[in-house]
Amino acid sequence: MVETRVVRIPLRFANSYLVIGEKTIIVDSGDPGFSKGILEAMEKNEINKSDISLIFITHGHVDHYGSVFELRRKIDAPIAIHRLDAPYLNQGIQAPLYPLNPLAGAIKLVGQHLKVKKRYGIEADIVFKQKLELQEFGVQGLILPTPGHTLGSASLFLPDGRAITGDLIVRQYLFTGKPRCAPFLHDRSKFIKSMNTLKGRGVKTIYPGHGAPIDTSEIRIKS
Repeated sequence: MVETRVVRIPLRFANSYLVIGEKTIIVDSGDPGFSKGILEAMEKNEINKSDISLIFITHGHVDHYGSVFELRRKIDAPIAIHRLDAPYLNQGIQAPLYPLNPLAGAIKLVGQHLKVKKRYGIEADIVFKQKLELQEFGVQGLILPTPGHTLGSASLFLPDGRAITGDLIVRQYLFTGKPRCAPFLHDRSKFIKSMNTLKGRGVKTIYPGHGAPIDTSEIRIKS
């Protein structure tokens, strides 16, 4: 079995990832205009465009899928997203933002109206509901729904206790501070269930949508 590597690609505010096994999966693409950073990371890690088997989008916020359209024009690999967030990607609009504090409320005033203008007629190729097994894409693992931040949020789980979770968990100030739920939360009860999913699957290391990896032993979430 090929050892699976996870390569973090910081793209201004958000992360993209390369999940490298027998083939390679790209997770998230950052804001519009950041596909170059992903392509440069591929070259640095000796990943050819033909090695990419899937582009997985964790949720329907523009800072996570904004470059997927330009990326898809350069890489012939299917785009996958959960069915509840697929309409936002397909229309190039922002999934609803539900702020938890005044600062997040101020960000919403601008952020809720962000759009991706150049979509080139590209839409999601794989729209899943429950889970997506990744063996056929050359990686040992699977994608499961982890709603809370948005209703269609999903995470990629590797069998060794690592998971790429989008904005399910971030640090208090995105890049520093204690891990916590993101400042935008659609449904807290679903968020708690998603955190229990991580616990039930033995996740030890989280690769978040913003900032450096998080050890789950740092996380303290009240039910």
